[in-house]
Amino acid sequence: MDELLARGLKSVPVTIWNDDVVIGFNPKELARLLDLNSEVAVVDLPTMLEKYETILTGAARAIRQIPEEKGEWESPERQRTIRQFTFHLCDRPDRALNAHDVGRYATEDRGREVEQVLGGKATFEEIAKYGEDVLRRIKVALAEPISLDLDKVLDTYMGDKTAGEMLDLGLGHSVHHLKQLYSYMSHLEIEPLDPLGAADFDGVAVPTELF
Repeated sequence: MDELLARGLKSVPVTIWNDDVVIGFNPKELARLLDLNSEVAVVDLPTMLEKYETILTGAARAIRQIPEEKGEWESPERQRTIRQFTFHLCDRPDRALNAHDVGRYATEDRGREVEQVLGGKATFEEIAKYGEDVLRRIKVALAEPISLDLDKVLDTYMGDKTAGEMLDLGLGHSVHHLKQLYSYMSHLEIEPLDPLGAADFDGVAVPTELF
């Protein structure tokens, strides 16, 4: 961590190759950096809408299963409560929408606290409803006629990105965290109801490692 701070880097994950730096899981930039010839999955607009519907609906279903008394359980690999984690799963797409409106995506956008946004000790029902509201706003924004300029260039902590790229990254982020949520539920001895499977995640670029 000291090496990252010495470079002025305060966000992880980060990939450093010689003098080049890629912040976050950014398949397009990682492929460029590592000179990979394989195609990077790019989600087209109809598929993006379909996947957001599937992922955030599945996430809300899983979130509602978590008992309130388990809300302060912390994941083994990171000191973050499952209450905060489930909120974060839903919040990244919201921040992608916000970035389009304000023209930037700051480091602070990636780590908002659930208490900051939903107030007090938000229940899992409230977090699930928040995720459903994020989905509703995404569907409004991306439905024909599209109200977002997907080619709008945004100033982000990862460098310049288009609004379309940020929504695509937000989708991949939620997919990866939903997979992790299923793993956390097994730690809590909760069997997910109607969990999503490989076909539901297919076509969305995510890290190969679960953690």
